[in-house]
Amino acid sequence: MSDISPPAISTAQNTARAQRLLAAQSRLYTDAKRLHDTRVLTVVALAIITVVVALAVPEARIAVGSVGGTVTFFWSLLGGGREKRCQKQAAFLQEEFDTYVFDIPWNAMAAEHPTPILIAEAASRYQGNRTKDWYPDTGPVTRPLDILICQRSNLGWGASMHQLYAAVLSGLLVLLILAGVTVALIADLQATDVLTALIVPLLGPAREVIEMIRNHRDSAAAKAKAETKVHGLWEGALQPGGRITVEDCRAVQDQILNIRQTNAHVPDWLDNLRRSRNEALMQQSVTHLIEEAVHHGKTH
Repeated sequence: MSDISPPAISTAQNTARAQRLLAAQSRLYTDAKRLHDTRVLTVVALAIITVVVALAVPEARIAVGSVGGTVTFFWSLLGGGREKRCQKQAAFLQEEFDTYVFDIPWNAMAAEHPTPILIAEAASRYQGNRTKDWYPDTGPVTRPLDILICQRSNLGWGASMHQLYAAVLSGLLVLLILAGVTVALIADLQATDVLTALIVPLLGPAREVIEMIRNHRDSAAAKAKAETKVHGLWEGALQPGGRITVEDCRAVQDQILNIRQTNAHVPDWLDNLRRSRNEALMQQSVTHLIEEAVHHGKTH
């Protein structure tokens, strides 16, 4: 960091470098989502095939159910390595973007700088149009309160989406259980047949759904906790003689970085469905914070 006043966040985030970083991180997050979706769909497909074959071939039911169910379950357990690597790389790219536009120090203990080749390769594959105005315009709010506003808007955006999707997945889990019970009743299966033809094959999909529910609830809780910390810093800074430092913002950023590396994926269809509403709520929240800062004289 230099003695020269850094450019406004609204300006820095729309430079060519910033947009290239956003394009790269968006592409890698998309890669991680697609790997996740492919893995889950593969688990579901294997489970369905196993159930159908086990029901159609009673004499091989135990062998088919046991082998198919075991393969499905272990694929569910072991298939996420590449997905996690993509997510971590995307999180580091987002961190590169944030530290650049916020003009805050890089924490070498928490993240590795993405290589220029990784940035260029991922950015070249990006085909979206969401690399401008990533953070809201904080107007006349003084630094580093402007950073805090952006960090707070980032956290608030995700928590409600995780809670909503966790509820959707909980409903899906109930439907999965009801579907298994229905098949068992229609096929008039004995207890041993239910175990080998239904329960064992469906362990993989059930594990995936339960794991996603837990991950989304954990992500929502982590973001809510971090947002509470940001709120405390904000309230303290508005008090007479109160202030926050860039180091405080760096501590918040460490929490955000940690969340991003394990953040549960919200599907694109749900994100697109709620985007307009979420953007409107975020802008209302930012406007309120700017008005508070102006009222307390925290402007430049």
